[in-house]
Amino acid sequence: MFTARLWRVTGTPSTRCTLSALRVPPIPRRHFHPVRLASTQPKQAPAATQPKQALERVRARLGASPPKPAAHKPPRRRMEAASLPLRNETAPTRGPILQCIAHTTAEKYDLSALAVILRRLGVRWDEVPEGDPDRAFVIGPWKGRGGAERLIRGKDVRAEAEDEGDEMGFEYGDRGEILVFHSGSFVTWGLTEEEGRAFLRDVIRCKGSRVEHGRLADADCEVEEVDFVVDPEAQTHIMGNLILLGRPPELSTFPSSSPALASLLARYTLSLSLTRSSSLSVLENRLDKHIAAVSLLPRALERFGEQPLGRRDVIRKIGELMTLRMAVNTRGGGLEDTPEFYWSEPELEKYFDAIANEFEMKERVETINKKIDYAQEVQNTLRALLTEASGHRMEIIIILLIAVEVVFLLIREGPELYEELVHPVMRQVKEVLGPLTQPSSAPRVRRVEQTPAPVMSAPVLEEDAPRLV
Repeated sequence: MFTARLWRVTGTPSTRCTLSALRVPPIPRRHFHPVRLASTQPKQAPAATQPKQALERVRARLGASPPKPAAHKPPRRRMEAASLPLRNETAPTRGPILQCIAHTTAEKYDLSALAVILRRLGVRWDEVPEGDPDRAFVIGPWKGRGGAERLIRGKDVRAEAEDEGDEMGFEYGDRGEILVFHSGSFVTWGLTEEEGRAFLRDVIRCKGSRVEHGRLADADCEVEEVDFVVDPEAQTHIMGNLILLGRPPELSTFPSSSPALASLLARYTLSLSLTRSSSLSVLENRLDKHIAAVSLLPRALERFGEQPLGRRDVIRKIGELMTLRMAVNTRGGGLEDTPEFYWSEPELEKYFDAIANEFEMKERVETINKKIDYAQEVQNTLRALLTEASGHRMEIIIILLIAVEVVFLLIREGPELYEELVHPVMRQVKEVLGPLTQPSSAPRVRRVEQTPAPVMSAPVLEEDAPRLV
């Protein structure tokens, strides 16, 4: 509660009088309603869309057709010709050929948020390897009796207890397994592409989920697909686009580990290498779109002879290139580098390098760096043109400022300068040229000399002689 007093002041302080003293009761907080004033300024386009709008204007001036919107892309498959010898082999212990698919849907996943969702759904998972930067959540089995798929869809919520050795040894290959990585990718074993998208829709992108950071559009998501087959009597190796999961590898840092853990680490290694390839595919597509957009700029320079983009647009394009280069060469120590985890595990390192060689990771990284260098040359040319144009504008501005300063100086100091400099000179000039320029007061009369006429003397008479005397 507060008191508000209204004072009326007239005349001197001695004549000041109080009109009223009002007590205003406190206003309940619920009566306050926040008022948001609508901004009168026009809304600006987001920073990410402004370079696109500038490039669309360039495309319209050149009369080029706009790019077609990308549709859903099928999964990438390697050629099966290299794996035909392994596919044609027959063995009584060999299982059916299944699919191993890597999905990249975001820049990174928040595994802590994913753990909350899995715990709410009642799904079991394991973290492999614990605390590693490239760790993954392993969810399995996914299909069949007691699988996580039924838990998520609300059917058969009673998960039956199964033998851990069978579960981790992957004898249930046709029942599916999912490995979710922090890098924004997940790999499915024994599941189709549709089942992988169902996991993405029902778990990672469920209502209220905050798992994905830097979510990619459906047209930008990448899917890498290979085949695999399980043969417990053979040795694990890769041929072409076919992976043979055989005997567990011998581990160096886990001497007392079970065969189930060794088999799990083998699948984890193969999955990690596949996610590197799919993540690189996302960057390749993003760079291709960038190059396709800036490819119009040389044509615009040739045709119109002027800089088609503004300074901010050029700076944003340079930032895009720097982001791509950093993602290729620094993410996880570099997409083509072997993680530190495998330095002490030569058997697992062989699996990782086999997938990297099959998907040509090193060559693709070199190619993408060359493309970035080319795109950066274009951006450097545009930046040089902007710098030159800015220099010309600065020269014009400086000249105008000097001219304005001279005008103000003449207005302010003109009379004094005239008195000090011009007036003495003019006075001297007048003194020098004064006699020549001043007219005389008497009119000038032209004198004409006349020759005197000869005087004729008359004869003197005698009678006039006395008079002359």
